[in-house]
Amino acid sequence: MKKSARPESITRYRLTDILWWTKPDEVFEEIASILQIDSANTFTPGWFQLRTKASKNLLNAMSDDERKELEDEAERMQKDGLPSEVQRR
Repeated sequence: MKKSARPESITRYRLTDILWWTKPDEVFEEIASILQIDSANTFTPGWFQLRTKASKNLLNAMSDDERKELEDEAERMQKDGLPSEVQRR
């Protein structure tokens, strides 16, 4: 029996990561909303633990068109690689 060649390793990016890379301000606004404070940033205690929850809240609130746009961006990044501003982080 012949083994088939392994497909090329394709990096798949999660929509929560794409949202974080493309719209971090919106994610921080949602984190602030969850924490019930005026604003949040990387100096806000506990922000990192809430990043995924905030991203999921934003994804669930998106319209079909907004979600499709984000999925298209994920496909583009998968095909072309991460933009240089994301790579530098």
